[in-house]
Amino acid sequence: MLSDSALKNVHACIASCDELINGRFIFAENLIAKILQNISDSKEIYELIAECMQNFNFDREFNRAKVKLPTKDGYFVMPESKAIVLPLVFCIFVDIRDKKLNFHEFLKNYFTSEDMNEFENFAQTVVVPFKEAIKYCFDLDNQNHTLVAQKPNEQNNNVEQTEADEQKPKPKQYTDTPLSKFMADAEIILKQMNDELNSYKKVKQDLKNDLQYLILCMQDCVNKLDIKNLSAYVVALSYMSVKAHPIRFLVADLKQKLGEYYSN
Repeated sequence: MLSDSALKNVHACIASCDELINGRFIFAENLIAKILQNISDSKEIYELIAECMQNFNFDREFNRAKVKLPTKDGYFVMPESKAIVLPLVFCIFVDIRDKKLNFHEFLKNYFTSEDMNEFENFAQTVVVPFKEAIKYCFDLDNQNHTLVAQKPNEQNNNVEQTEADEQKPKPKQYTDTPLSKFMADAEIILKQMNDELNSYKKVKQDLKNDLQYLILCMQDCVNKLDIKNLSAYVVALSYMSVKAHPIRFLVADLKQKLGEYYSN
């Protein structure tokens, strides 16, 4: 959970992104500079982007996103991965601020649209995903809320019945119920978390040990289809993972899938 001051800094960056999204081209460079200052002021966002910058190749990702057609206007395709969106847009902002990228030509070449002006297209295509990636990583939509409540007793009874069946195969073999689908996804995400922790050297060993033990407990819940205890572990994991950047996106993915399961 972010401290009040850290949360304030993150919200300030989000607010500046909204200013840019709702702004005009004439003020864009000043607003971009403001966003970059907000990032500098927020230790949490700065460290997150710095983490994503490891092994990130800006030229490769930037050129991959630019689609230039011989007879039609070019367009810009943002990557799906939030871990790439963050450093890509950050670097674009820096290049615009430092005049390394001609902003006007960039808009003209890749953001011409019949539905909106070039700057509006840039804001929707580039700035909105950047803002949403920050919100997603820091779970801003749930910062002041508890996790989604348990489903009605009928679902809990089904879980208890499943747990009582010792011969039940692992959930990944069952894809016809919302519970088994969620557990299959959770199994994959938990494995990815463990792999990331094993390969990352900057997480303190005590924290890594605690996280891996928690992941082990969650994997046991997956095998038992124990949604009740797994939900509790997800809450604990979200607190503990704040200082473990390699798995923060994975934790956010798991929380999102858990919320989707309970909302069905």
